[in-house]
Amino acid sequence: MSMEKIEEDRKNITFANKTRYIVLFIGLCCICFTNGNYNVINFSVICMQDVIESQSVPNQTHWLENTADVSFIFSAGAVGAIVGLFPSVPLTTKYGVRNILSFYGLLTAFSTLAFPLAVSIGYYPVIIVRMAQGFGASILFSAIGSISEGWSPISEISTYIAFLSAGFQISNIILMPVSGVLCESQLGWRSIFYLFGGVSVVSHLIFFTFFRDSAKVHRNVSHKELRKISTGRLETIGRQPVPYLAVCKDKVILSIWAAAIGGNMSLMALMTYGPTYLNKVLGLDVRETGFLNAIPYILATAVKFVSGPLSDNMTFIPETWRMIFFAAISQLGLAIGFFVMALTDSRLVAQIAYTTAIVLAGINIVGVVKCAQMVARQHVHFVMAVISLSAWGAIFVLPIIIGFVCPNHTASEWAVFYIAVGIFVIAMNIPFPFFATMEAADYTKPEWEQKKNVVAPEQRI
Repeated sequence: MSMEKIEEDRKNITFANKTRYIVLFIGLCCICFTNGNYNVINFSVICMQDVIESQSVPNQTHWLENTADVSFIFSAGAVGAIVGLFPSVPLTTKYGVRNILSFYGLLTAFSTLAFPLAVSIGYYPVIIVRMAQGFGASILFSAIGSISEGWSPISEISTYIAFLSAGFQISNIILMPVSGVLCESQLGWRSIFYLFGGVSVVSHLIFFTFFRDSAKVHRNVSHKELRKISTGRLETIGRQPVPYLAVCKDKVILSIWAAAIGGNMSLMALMTYGPTYLNKVLGLDVRETGFLNAIPYILATAVKFVSGPLSDNMTFIPETWRMIFFAAISQLGLAIGFFVMALTDSRLVAQIAYTTAIVLAGINIVGVVKCAQMVARQHVHFVMAVISLSAWGAIFVLPIIIGFVCPNHTASEWAVFYIAVGIFVIAMNIPFPFFATMEAADYTKPEWEQKKNVVAPEQRI
């Protein structure tokens, strides 16, 4: 569409200068349902008894009854995600988040729709489909950064990234009760895949149709709204290649990545093995009801909806101090949660510590993640991809660590593990307060590319 046509359309449908909120809602739906597609197997695998009965072979254990086989299916999703992360950065740089998120999201959606067919065929087709689901889901965190960069005013950046990231929690809040109802209904477990896959297809088609990589080229963004979005932002021309070396040498980014590694490792340990600890050590069955499992996600969503606007409106506190404050609350909350779980014998106290730690972890989106957004700007998708990689990497490393430290699942073993993780998350977050800033990095500015191409006089001789 020509710029003349865009300028003409700006005078027509402008959605009361709120087009950016429509984009926010559509992006939230895509993140929510793509994450739901990835996690749907977690809640449906227990309902596949009919598959075991129909495919059973005498003297052979069906793969659904083999713990190792089922675990490998879960791991295959992480493998696909790690594979998907590497091309996502150059592809997003070249083709934009609109095209790449649509492609990745639709891949996950169609893989989810194909999952029941893969189950009916056999184990290896399930592995392939599961890897495709992970491949598509790998871009979600990077997409949060790219969508926010193109559409959020600087004054609303905390709200934007907090609301988009809430899609991870909302997907679980929706998925758990819906899966429970459908599993026990006549529709059966297959309907869960068809429902989430179908809704995801529709969401991503709407996203592709309505979304543009920048508010500047969207026909429904008024001049008034465009001024609000553009205020305080650097002028960039077209899509710029990521200066990988410069980003990787940036001390601010390195402190962000260190904090993310500590946070992701601890959060994955809490979400993945927290229930195991509560069950095996304290005798608390946290999977007894879907409601009990949903509590941390419901509260985390509520806290994100509050912390984003709160961060944007606490203008009486310098922006950098706000980021440090929320990061400290988030990561100290995680560490304290681990310490309490390690040292308490009370089921109630352990459950409160477990829930509080998960809830507070989400606040980091307006701490460390916001800092990444402000510093890396148009290259934030690369920074976010590395943060995502740390989360997927934690999924692989943790089983090895748990097997070594907690082989017998005794209280003393878990206490050592959780205390060590608590210390680890604090140590990894120490550099961040010293390097955190709101200033955009030099490599995000137009003159940086020009300086890079200038040859020093002594080099010309």
